[in-house]
Amino acid sequence: MRVHLAAVQYQLRAEDYYSATSFTQRTIALAKTAVAGVPDDIPRVVAFPEAYAMPLTFWLETASAVRNAPSALAAGMRLLLGRPLELLRHPHPALLYRLRMPTIWPVYQQAFSEAARASGSYLIAGSLFGPVMDDEPAKGLHPPSPAPRNWLAVFSPRGRILTRLSKIHLTAGERSAMLKPGVFGPHLLRTRLGVLGVLICLDAFYEGLIERLDAGGAWLVVQPSANSARWDGPWSADPTRVEGEVWMRKGLTDKLRERENLIYGVNPMLNGDFYQLHFEGRSSIVTAGRVLAQAASAKGDAAVSAQVELPAAATGFNL
Repeated sequence: MRVHLAAVQYQLRAEDYYSATSFTQRTIALAKTAVAGVPDDIPRVVAFPEAYAMPLTFWLETASAVRNAPSALAAGMRLLLGRPLELLRHPHPALLYRLRMPTIWPVYQQAFSEAARASGSYLIAGSLFGPVMDDEPAKGLHPPSPAPRNWLAVFSPRGRILTRLSKIHLTAGERSAMLKPGVFGPHLLRTRLGVLGVLICLDAFYEGLIERLDAGGAWLVVQPSANSARWDGPWSADPTRVEGEVWMRKGLTDKLRERENLIYGVNPMLNGDFYQLHFEGRSSIVTAGRVLAQAASAKGDAAVSAQVELPAAATGFNL
């Protein structure tokens, strides 16, 4: 059986985040583009980049003074004007995430649920920053834990959430933004397409986490990413090497070699500018030692896709 794998490469545009309508419409359009022309009887996996939904915190239904601030820090402070007592009790980013998430999460959930149904795909949504939200009759919409994380949800083709998972290994920038690491567990999903694995960006460079996906029976690893370095510039760990070359040589093409179960990797990447941050990266679909499809550029939008053979042992479901 053939499976359509797609990586959504997206360049940030502030206007896509101004309202629930604009965000939902853009998300659905990107998902549908990722599966354009695919026959209805071919199952699909569509993945969005890391931090795709993060700008909602700053741009969803906010004033132009926030959107045009010189930095994310300044934008956050403008959003928190009028809350001096709460700022004394909570560090700025933590308070910002806590206050904004009840507004952002319903928009996120609806947009990606509709995108999953519209594309008929298992959809790995782009991540956002804040406490992981849940809904329970007695408490309503609330975060079971106040700890802000870099996290995402995975949706079924029916638009239902299959899991919510957090990034485990954080960058220095994420730690300075007061995000907290997640724990391994929901990163393995048993679906009608067999076991899928999801590791957010840096997590997929850790051998131990790749090993856990492989041992858990995953045939596919999805790595949503946002790379805040010049793709053709010097690598942050060794300026004599090129960022993009290291990414491709030491990334999933290398991590997938000689595994028991893991065969394919999908790496959607974020591009563009978010206040003082700049993101670049060429989205790709790979197997061990080989690139099956890759975006032509490390900038701009792209729908990168490849059709692969579903391993015979991957699923016992009747599709």
